[in-house]
Amino acid sequence: MDDTDKLVVSALLANGRASWTAIAEALDLTESTVRRRGTRLMESGLLAVTVLENPYRAWGGWPLLLIPRARPDRTLRLAHQLARMYPVKTVWVLDNGEIFALVHPRHRDERNDLTLRHQPLISDLVDLRTLPVLRAYTLAGPPQPPLLTAAQTDLVRHPYGAPGLAPGPRLDADEQHLVEALAVDGRMSFARLAAATHTSSATAQRRLDRLRRGGGAEIATVVDRCQVGLDVQAVFFIQCDPATLPDTVKQLTSRTAVHLAAAVTGPDNLIAAVAVSHTDDVYRLQADVLPGLPGYRHARVHLVTTFIKESGMVYRDGHWQTIEP
Repeated sequence: MDDTDKLVVSALLANGRASWTAIAEALDLTESTVRRRGTRLMESGLLAVTVLENPYRAWGGWPLLLIPRARPDRTLRLAHQLARMYPVKTVWVLDNGEIFALVHPRHRDERNDLTLRHQPLISDLVDLRTLPVLRAYTLAGPPQPPLLTAAQTDLVRHPYGAPGLAPGPRLDADEQHLVEALAVDGRMSFARLAAATHTSSATAQRRLDRLRRGGGAEIATVVDRCQVGLDVQAVFFIQCDPATLPDTVKQLTSRTAVHLAAAVTGPDNLIAAVAVSHTDDVYRLQADVLPGLPGYRHARVHLVTTFIKESGMVYRDGHWQTIEP
């Protein structure tokens, strides 16, 4: 990617469905340039826009964090096996050899199959921690795109922002069909989206706006973040006072480029992931930001060494690929 490509990617990280016109205005480029660059990046597989459904509302269950550990020579094999499963939305390998996997089980049996009965996985396991996600504050792309000013970000960001993924009413069949169509192509035009969901363009637009406004789904842009200068990704396993958890998360997400924040069970009751430019940024978070958060006790931090799956898209041979249900 050249500098112009990186700017277009940064705009799509801010809002994967931003119009080419809005992106061109924000970046002070011609619409034809922005459209050509963005289309080329997506057609080449270097960039993908998808949708991440709210698991509390789509399936009526709860998401899980699986932290399996395999023998060192089997770690990547286990990670790729997990990535091939549709309910597994994110798979990273951490610097301590553990695998970090975010799962959206669609029903109880699917959850039990993953955690208790899946023989190909069990045969490689040395250890497995299962952490139910009690509240997902965000599970999609970085809130502060790299390379853009705050003013540029405001020009392209969706007006509803990212309201979070709190529990709420179950998605109806029409909304679920909309999510399934957008999982393949998150920038699908409203005309194509209407055809895929057997409705009108106006209805498709109204339903998608309602989903994004109410937290039923988030549009997620996936890219190799190193391409836009985010060379380091870190996962923080934080222990804080449960009584201050909402304030802790609010301050953490307002002061850092957190793109995953979730309250989980267990002693480390808050999981947060950041994408930054340098390990020194991780150091400053650990030394300066975290100790100042309300209710903070301590944290463990691990760097991500290998990205295998993001927001339901598998990264293989430098390209993002969809996993079908």
